[in-house]
Amino acid sequence: MSRPKSGFTLVELLVVISIIGILMGLLIPAVNAARETARRNQCATNMKNLALAGVQYENTKGEFPGYVMDYGLYAGGSSAVDPSDPSNAGVPRHKKIGTWAVAFLPWLDAQPTYEHWTTDRYPVIVADPTSPPESGSTTGASGAGFHTLAAPNLAIMQCPSNPVSGGDFGKNSFVYNNGMNHTIGSGMSASTVGGVTFASSQDRANGVGNSKYNVTAIASNGTGTHGSEGPNVRLDDFKDGQGFTMLFAENVQALPWHRAGLIAGTTLHTADAAHTDIVFSGTTALTARFVHGMVWHYEDADSADSGMSTLWNKNGTAAAVVPAAVNTLHRINGGGTTVSDDIFNKVMTTADDARDLARPSSAHVDGVNAAFADGATRFVTDSVDYRVYQALMTLRGKSSNVPWPEFVLTDELGD
Repeated sequence: MSRPKSGFTLVELLVVISIIGILMGLLIPAVNAARETARRNQCATNMKNLALAGVQYENTKGEFPGYVMDYGLYAGGSSAVDPSDPSNAGVPRHKKIGTWAVAFLPWLDAQPTYEHWTTDRYPVIVADPTSPPESGSTTGASGAGFHTLAAPNLAIMQCPSNPVSGGDFGKNSFVYNNGMNHTIGSGMSASTVGGVTFASSQDRANGVGNSKYNVTAIASNGTGTHGSEGPNVRLDDFKDGQGFTMLFAENVQALPWHRAGLIAGTTLHTADAAHTDIVFSGTTALTARFVHGMVWHYEDADSADSGMSTLWNKNGTAAAVVPAAVNTLHRINGGGTTVSDDIFNKVMTTADDARDLARPSSAHVDGVNAAFADGATRFVTDSVDYRVYQALMTLRGKSSNVPWPEFVLTDELGD
């Protein structure tokens, strides 16, 4: 009598393996989609907390912070010792020029880091970047020579989906609404838009964040000569509605949250022991607006329409100022026409790069998370008209310098 066969034949085994492969092929995309949904939701939660921190800051201080701020002075000197890191001895006298993110730290469970920036006993840079202290010194995209204790990685400042967050310290995925960019062409000293200067571009109708530290020279008594610093912006100024004005959005190229522009620790050194300020103006001040900010440009998709030649904003001039065409880099999730200009490849290395990349961008499909002045977060699709983007950036659209001043935002956004 023959015995029954046991186990699988080769053909049966191959069939089972094929079925498993098909099931895995069907399952993996669903798992990846669920993971991305979770990452996108975590990103939105982080941004909501940023928005709430902004509202709490405004309620406490009576204004929103600028994109660049003065947080004090560290006296320093050859005998100075950093109490947080005794190996960081002899730190030079320096001005603590930081970003909007520093102002929000107390509301982001980062009080120790905030005190590092705002208490005069702690430095924010290292004595010698070439021979860093025990706690370390920042390099690369984080800027050379900042103390790592002044630039920790904070989970709340990062989008889990962001694949290109720059720098080893102070990693950052979020940008602040810094209003209108007033320069056009190549170079930060290029022509302005219809006579709109750096100072006038900071009008509270044009955006939220503005410069709170713009020192053009040092007076004989060692204090700075301040100029072109923006006005206070309050919640009462949001005439278009708090739910229609962005405070924050994502940006995959944003530089570390502590670095006020394309600067290094040595940028903050005072000229001598009598000075209480540093020169911080021109290109240095402008890049601070772009590297962790978003701006809108004087551009419009209908710029070539001759029928609108008299309808554009005059910007204080005798005739209407015709806007430029919308640069693809300036759109939400905007990129260029080459691989090097792809949003995941192009990085902020020059002032012009920073200006062009100061717009919302993300690794999410079809749009970005954005936090609004009412404390809510919404997903804004990257297909929105550029006028919608300008309306979302301005506090009082008709009073701002937007090319088409009669445009009013009324439609619902995103999903």
